[in-house]
Amino acid sequence: MLKNYIFWGIFALVIIGIVATILHDRRLRKKREAAERSRLAAASGVASAAADAAVRSSMAIPGVATVLVGPTVPTAAPDATPVATAPAASYDPTATRIYIRTTPVNEPTAQVQRTGVTLPPSGVPRLVCVGGSQKDRSFPITADGITVGRDPDNVIVITDPRASHHHAWIGIVDRLVILRDLGSTNGTFLNARIDSPVSEIALSPGDTIFFGGHGRDQFRFVVN
Repeated sequence: MLKNYIFWGIFALVIIGIVATILHDRRLRKKREAAERSRLAAASGVASAAADAAVRSSMAIPGVATVLVGPTVPTAAPDATPVATAPAASYDPTATRIYIRTTPVNEPTAQVQRTGVTLPPSGVPRLVCVGGSQKDRSFPITADGITVGRDPDNVIVITDPRASHHHAWIGIVDRLVILRDLGSTNGTFLNARIDSPVSEIALSPGDTIFFGGHGRDQFRFVVN
């Protein structure tokens, strides 16, 4: 009787070991298959991104990415029911373009050689917001100067995420109003120079200043 118990006990252990080995092999095979699918999907995504980047770079201004604004073609979400898509629109050279700086302007830009206008004895220099969240507000430029940026301790606080916390300083030096970039990430721009950030420049009445990029808050330098 004891021999029978021992025999069937050993037999059961062997069966259990075989089943455990089969299950373990199956789990490993599924993991390998999932890893292979992930690798193929990642490789496909990189190839697609590289192709898109090549198309964008062929139309881009150096240091500036071009985004075409126009009709979009709907795409199906993963595992969603396929939807009918319209044919891709051909390239339209007249489409509106939005310029977004792709790399931070970390290095200081050389000062633009330009002669500013000396302040008259009774003139009060000001920055007037002509576009953006603070439109029509006026900020007098004091002898000590004023700062511009996203931090609330600035004299002019702007909410544009492209602006740095302490973006620029504007003050009076030898009766000239000087605009000085404080090492901002995305640069300070004057008038229509979209690709020429300034580090320091003397202002003239009528100049329009952009902090971080064109398109949102715009400030005009006036003397009255």
